[in-house]
Amino acid sequence: MIQKIANFKSLSALSFIAVVTIYPVLTLPAMIGLLMDHAQMTSFSAGWAVAIGTFSTAAAGFLMSMKIDKQDIKRLCRVSLVIATVMDLLSAFTVNMIIIFFLVRIVWGLAMGVAHASSISSIAHYENFKDGFGLYVGLQFIVSGLGLYLVPVYSDLIGVEGFFVGFVFMDLIALYLTKFLQNKSKNIEKSSNANSGVFVVLSLPALMAIIGFTLFEAANTSQFSYIERFGVVSSLSEYQIGFALLVGSLLGIPGGLSIFLIGERFGLVKPLAFGILISISALVLLLNFNSYPVYFVTSCMLGFSWAFCMPFIESLLARIDRKGRVVAAGSSVSFFGSALGPGFAAIVVFNDQYRNSFLLSICLFLITLIVFLSLKLKTGKN
Repeated sequence: MIQKIANFKSLSALSFIAVVTIYPVLTLPAMIGLLMDHAQMTSFSAGWAVAIGTFSTAAAGFLMSMKIDKQDIKRLCRVSLVIATVMDLLSAFTVNMIIIFFLVRIVWGLAMGVAHASSISSIAHYENFKDGFGLYVGLQFIVSGLGLYLVPVYSDLIGVEGFFVGFVFMDLIALYLTKFLQNKSKNIEKSSNANSGVFVVLSLPALMAIIGFTLFEAANTSQFSYIERFGVVSSLSEYQIGFALLVGSLLGIPGGLSIFLIGERFGLVKPLAFGILISISALVLLLNFNSYPVYFVTSCMLGFSWAFCMPFIESLLARIDRKGRVVAAGSSVSFFGSALGPGFAAIVVFNDQYRNSFLLSICLFLITLIVFLSLKLKTGKN
């Protein structure tokens, strides 16, 4: 019992740290809206301001994943979080100096990439890793829901500077929680793949799963980036937009925790395909009916399905390698997708045609579905 409590504390701490490392993705439309409204950035500049930090997170996390099983997790998290905290504070004071701001976000991304790879790989060390990933996704949508509701409503009060200062406090909480981390797992030493990190991460099943995860994130962030702006041009109020995004994000909590109930009774790929089809259906609905009830329902469907799919993807990666190298690589590389989503969406939304970002998202979801179904056929596993 004592060991279970210790494991729960560690999994909770790891999940919170991992969530803090990806806050630009979780608050994407609110962050882009703030940069456009309060820092006078164009939609293109705001999209790439988020993308450049996320690219850095992806690169650092992927490189760390190769040797993550040999590192001092607690020390890595602490050092990287200290650097990220300083960069978040600098972001608040350099947002109107766009070149310096971009450089600060690059350094922030590198530091958070190390922290993310460290924390997410550690979750895979536990026998109940599926529960850990469900907890991680549930926390994501709590943070996302609160951020997407509070930021638009209080944007004039806090400004873009207050947004970054708020996450300085989140960084400090994550730094405190590193005391609960365990450097090594006793559960996986005998069962884990003994091959080198490079060989395991670059194996065909791992590459297919990582590519699928990356495309999945690109599909989600491409629609997520401008769904708030779409509400604005559709003449919805700030309250209506904020409430719809809040409820959608909060529905991500039961979505992420669904894996506790479903487990692997249907395998991992079938539930994943079901979730992707929900997302596609939601976007088709939004493209064809322009009203607040549709906007609200679509937000709910997208929030639930995004969270529903993620624990199954991460569990699939963890099944490939129990040392956490593949899930760390996949989660990190998926940030390229998270960055490409708003980056490509920024290109296609010329003249404020935000509907184009939804069309892009549908195409990416379809490719994602093909990749994961191909992985199932290739490996013969669910």
